[in-house]
Amino acid sequence: MKKIFALLILLCINENPGFAHGVGFREISMKAVALEFFYSTGEKMSYCDAKVFSPNDSKFAVQSGRTDEQGRFSFIPDTEGEWKIIVNDAQGHQCEAKIKISEDKIVESNEISFENSEIFFRALLGVSLIFNFALLIKIKKYAYK
Repeated sequence: MKKIFALLILLCINENPGFAHGVGFREISMKAVALEFFYSTGEKMSYCDAKVFSPNDSKFAVQSGRTDEQGRFSFIPDTEGEWKIIVNDAQGHQCEAKIKISEDKIVESNEISFENSEIFFRALLGVSLIFNFALLIKIKKYAYK
């Protein structure tokens, strides 16, 4: 009985218990892919849901998270091929980026620019304003008859 009691005391005062495990971290050097997501107005897609799909599995995301305040999101690809990143703001806007990773981890992206579409939207807005102004004048003519 004294031996069992002594063994229990030794287990309790041991600095490195055999029944527990700890956690830790270390800094590693790996080439990450960082993307910035934005609306056609130039506003950043801040704090939006982001999902990363590997070339090996296009149905289940290998990573998910959120963009930061500046609309940035990054991940570390572990295989070559075309990676797909989908960012969704839960308000009807979604951006899908496809990034090609080659054997030596060189990134080729398909950057999307909204410069031309911004001109289109401004022109559309101008036509809409002219149409609405003409409609307002026509409605006033019929209202005062």
